[in-house]
Amino acid sequence: MADYALGIALGGGGARGYAHLGVLQALKEKGIEADIYSGTSAGSIVGAFMASGMEPKEVFKLMKRNSIFDFAKLTIPSIGLLSLDNLTKHLKKHIKYEKLENLPIPLIVTIANMYSGKVHYMEEGPLLQIVQASSSIPVLFAPVEIDGQLYNDGGIFDNLPYKPLEKKCDHIIAIHISPIRPIKQLKNLAQVATRTFELSVNGHIKESRNDKRTIIAPKGIESFDLLDARYADKLYEIAYEHTTNLDLS
Repeated sequence: MADYALGIALGGGGARGYAHLGVLQALKEKGIEADIYSGTSAGSIVGAFMASGMEPKEVFKLMKRNSIFDFAKLTIPSIGLLSLDNLTKHLKKHIKYEKLENLPIPLIVTIANMYSGKVHYMEEGPLLQIVQASSSIPVLFAPVEIDGQLYNDGGIFDNLPYKPLEKKCDHIIAIHISPIRPIKQLKNLAQVATRTFELSVNGHIKESRNDKRTIIAPKGIESFDLLDARYADKLYEIAYEHTTNLDLS
């Protein structure tokens, strides 16, 4: 028998992370809540709030007040265009737990070791640093140093992290928010960096279901840019309606 009945995996996707909260709210209204979370990038941010005991609507309101570039600040000298140090400040303000292992609900965070070239599924360690590392899209955001190693966005290796839950859970729900969508132009270096990253991760996962795993991929969110937080309400609503209409019995 597995350690947990249900695990929820929260994929990466920048500002589309608001869609996670629409899905989670709809699941909650269906009586479906996680016993353990895993998260990559935007999913690790949402996962940290949820694992600390907050409700989806509460997390949405908090995150809506702060776009991804509100969290970011210029870093000089730089091995990334921007730093997510302000993200860490906001997490510290609203989450009282310093260690991953101290969260009321377990959370596994995916990060990429830039030195070894390996993926790490973190279950212990400094919560704020690990979430910041998991959210740091390469080139765009500076990597984070933890114990002498540099770490970046876990989506490099695993952008929909249900794998670390497979041996721990009877069933897994994975929320996929990074579908590939066609675009007509790239206006700046930030867009080039995020587009390159978007194309490199697993954008072709489709909604599916089997005895062990359900993948929820809200239709319609692909038209929203990864770094554009202006459409938080729309992303939430699309994901909420999509999940509400799913038969998960």
